[in-house]
Amino acid sequence: MTTKPFYTRREFIKTAGAAAGGTLVAAPALAGAGSFFKEKRRMALVGTGVRGVSMFGRSLRANYSDTVELVSLCDINPGRLQVAREYIGGNLPAYTDLDEMLAAQKPEVLIVTSRDDVHHEHIITGMRHGCDIITEKPLTIDEQKAQAIINAEKEYGRKVIVTFNYRYPPYRAKIKELIMEGYVGDIRSVDFHYHISHSHLMRYMQRWHGQRQYGGSLWVHKSTHHFDMANWWINSDPEEVTAWGALERFGRKGPFRGNNCRDCNFTSQCPYHWNILENEHLRTLYTDNEQYDGYIRDNCVFREEIDIWEKHTAVVKYANGAIMTYSLTADTGFEGYKLVVNGTEGRLEVRAGGWPRKFGEEITFMPNRRYSDREEEQFFVEHGSGGHWGGDPVMTDQLFRDPDRPDPLRQQAGVRDGVMSILVGVAARKSIDSGNRPVNIGDLTTIQPHPARGLEV
Repeated sequence: MTTKPFYTRREFIKTAGAAAGGTLVAAPALAGAGSFFKEKRRMALVGTGVRGVSMFGRSLRANYSDTVELVSLCDINPGRLQVAREYIGGNLPAYTDLDEMLAAQKPEVLIVTSRDDVHHEHIITGMRHGCDIITEKPLTIDEQKAQAIINAEKEYGRKVIVTFNYRYPPYRAKIKELIMEGYVGDIRSVDFHYHISHSHLMRYMQRWHGQRQYGGSLWVHKSTHHFDMANWWINSDPEEVTAWGALERFGRKGPFRGNNCRDCNFTSQCPYHWNILENEHLRTLYTDNEQYDGYIRDNCVFREEIDIWEKHTAVVKYANGAIMTYSLTADTGFEGYKLVVNGTEGRLEVRAGGWPRKFGEEITFMPNRRYSDREEEQFFVEHGSGGHWGGDPVMTDQLFRDPDRPDPLRQQAGVRDGVMSILVGVAARKSIDSGNRPVNIGDLTTIQPHPARGLEV
């Protein structure tokens, strides 16, 4: 067995770029993405939650002010909007009406970081005003809203980029590179098992994510990351989904409930009690502005309105014949995942996450010795600096600094990628609700599954 050294972020980017002219096939980027930015562009932001004000607000102004001009903010909550304005800086004009902002400020790009269930409204409104779109995942939460986005993209001819930052951590990009280099051959099966810790799940249960009507359940809000990675690695579209799920600890299953964590008679008994007032940023952004829209950031995790699942298991059949077994276990003390990619010529295996935090991940390749001349290898890939294991700065550099750079791994994602990622979760929901019957992806929207991504008709 041979062992390859750790890659730094700089070395990985250099290696991936060089590979585009060598063993990697240089696939085209998202249609139109090479000309997405010609010069310094005017951008506006809708949705001023934590993600919006930090990654696409304050950080954007701090790191990309030479290439991007953030011209305005929009949110339905005027109190939170003012806090966001002060936090981001720049004395930006702020609006509670999106049409009014777009008409007055005329941005070239609208960044959408609003609640999942209104993504489609903001994406379509932006395109109607002539904006290209950068949107947080998930693209939307159901097939009807997805179809509306598909139709609008065709009608208005604008570009939509979905920020799948899970494609960008160096070790995940390395997995894609090894697959493209032919290490595993044709992919036959994938085992993908993800775990969310109790503290991570608690935050979902406290917020609007705990109700399907807002976040589409964790099948969509969280698992869209995982389904997109799987679709990207397998390089094929999902075709059929059968799923199972359960809610066993939270929601109506809880032993008691209160109004919220600040106003509860069971704080000494509840293992999930959390005092939001101790976090000044969240207090000023959320609790001080509840009177405007009624959004409670520290809801009771046992409130009866919770209708999502903690346990998730699915079997996904792909159009190229590959089959994936997937699980999201969202009730555990562990945060991380195990991934196995089996192909005609070998197997890739990754165990990521855990505690204490590691500074990199190990990818193990095991050849099928009957069909491959390769030796067993281990690849150690360092995490990059910045959020999501170094993925966030790589992605934002591509979005805001160097949009014309080569994209040999096809990391930048568009509407089709966004739709196919959420439809796995939508199909999983439908399968569970129907008594675990299989659901065909092709029945959900006009986008039909294709065996090979990038070669769709």
